[in-house]
Amino acid sequence: MVPWALALLVLSLCCRGLVAVTAAGPVPDQHAASSSPGQVPLDWLLTDRGPFHRAQEYTDFAERYRQGFTTRYRIYREFARWKVNNLALERKDFFSLPLPLAPEFIRNIRLLGRRPSLQQITENLIKKYGTHFLLSATLGGEESLTIFVDKRKLSRKAEAVGTGGGGNSSTVSLETLHQLAASYFIDRESTLRRLHHIQIATAAIKVTETRTGPLGCSNYDNLDSVSSVLVQSPENKVQLLGLQVLLPDYLRECFVAAALSYITCSSEGELICRKNDCWCQCGPGFQDCNCPEADIQAMEDSLLQIQDAWDNHNRQFEES
Repeated sequence: MVPWALALLVLSLCCRGLVAVTAAGPVPDQHAASSSPGQVPLDWLLTDRGPFHRAQEYTDFAERYRQGFTTRYRIYREFARWKVNNLALERKDFFSLPLPLAPEFIRNIRLLGRRPSLQQITENLIKKYGTHFLLSATLGGEESLTIFVDKRKLSRKAEAVGTGGGGNSSTVSLETLHQLAASYFIDRESTLRRLHHIQIATAAIKVTETRTGPLGCSNYDNLDSVSSVLVQSPENKVQLLGLQVLLPDYLRECFVAAALSYITCSSEGELICRKNDCWCQCGPGFQDCNCPEADIQAMEDSLLQIQDAWDNHNRQFEES
């Protein structure tokens, strides 16, 4: 029974929210004065030769301090990390059970017939379901909201509003920031909108949001809603598999050809490969699909920038 108790304890703690409030100490060149008598000074850890002076969190904090933001509020929560696997293929390979496919997906496959064209596969399968599906991924992550506060600007703004007779000084008070930070995980969009409004109106706060991994326990029910986050997150490895493995044998080769044409030719033609050479055979309505206009324009812009840089160097050389 002990492992079950530990598992329940972990699950009860995996989605908790924590708030950290940090009053800024002096920046690195003023650390010596902050140590209390009788204690070993540890400020050297954050000096230019200390081991933590390159830490990103400390660097951001020190930069904000130089800008006048002397207090940091941070609210965050972490989610337990675990790996999930798609069991659809295991049901088929090991237990010889039919794949648990959606009825709409099966109906679209049947509508294609035995010899569909590449255009039919693109319209009925690829544009609706994509070219790959998620095989395995690592769930879990962290989301946090950090608010840097310049109390001097905030207090001056509150006094100005209070003396103006508007009676709306709470809009820029510390209590308001505390309430907004506490409501971040309840209503994220509304909270961020109000914080950005205060940031623009008062210039007394700076808001930073950090989100890594799939976000929110409610999203775990539907991996499609977090697939883009999974792919973009370097610490969460994602394994994808081509959709053709779920199709009947007679459709697999055509599906691969349609997928390659869809990706390479942007649905404007058919990918043809012969003798280690591949090109797009343009469709009737896309006669210029083989002309990479965007790439050519990017190269022209790069050449113009290089020319401007050389002209600038030559001008500086002549003036010297």
